Amino acid sequence: MKEKGKAFRRFVDKHMAQKGIESYKELSNLSDVSPSEISNLFAGVRQKPSLEILERISSALGANYVDTLDIFGLFGKSKIKAKLPKDINPIDNMVVLPVVGVVRAGQPIYAEENIIGYEPINPEWVRSGEYFFLQVVGNSMMGSGINNGSIVLVRKQEYVENGEVAAVMVDEESATIKRVYYNRDIGTVTLQPDNTTFVPQTYSANNIRIVGKVVRAIIDPNRRK
Repeated sequence: MKEKGKAFRRFVDKHMAQKGIESYKELSNLSDVSPSEISNLFAGVRQKPSLEILERISSALGANYVDTLDIFGLFGKSKIKAKLPKDINPIDNMVVLPVVGVVRAGQPIYAEENIIGYEPINPEWVRSGEYFFLQVVGNSMMGSGINNGSIVLVRKQEYVENGEVAAVMVDEESATIKRVYYNRDIGTVTLQPDNTTFVPQTYSANNIRIVGKVVRAIIDPNRRK
């Protein structure tokens, strides 16, 4: 474990230099992780480092979260560490998926295709197909439980059933999350919000591309604004 601690320190030092962070105290302030906890990670005291703490440090450093997990041998097999009630078994393994871009659930905004982070997920939810996360800004889908700050799990597919929630590209430039309704007789698609303060938007079917079906929304109250 000490070797992993040393490797983690080298990793942190490298990214601190790149980010212009001048001290571990500054890193502590930026990540909201105590200096003693950072020292324990460097010393290899923590045999099972907290995923939340590693994520905070990665975020403060602008580092790849998966690279951080790799140092401690946690990528693809992250253990649940919370104390659970009797007779409830923890999930043995967690899958880590990328969070891709930012999608506004309201008026569409440009969908950046770069990876902005990673999130662990129950592997039972992603048994078949290709999945990724999108982060949501806006409240047009709050009736479906998709609020500002939600992370939605998307299964990549080019078609969804009438009335299903999907991540949709509009004119190949902007993205949104809405319920999809096909108007095949006139060749249009209506994107329906689940919030009565927003109005449906109808587009030519040629200007709409389904990115994937939204299969789950993960709410983190600390991300909500």
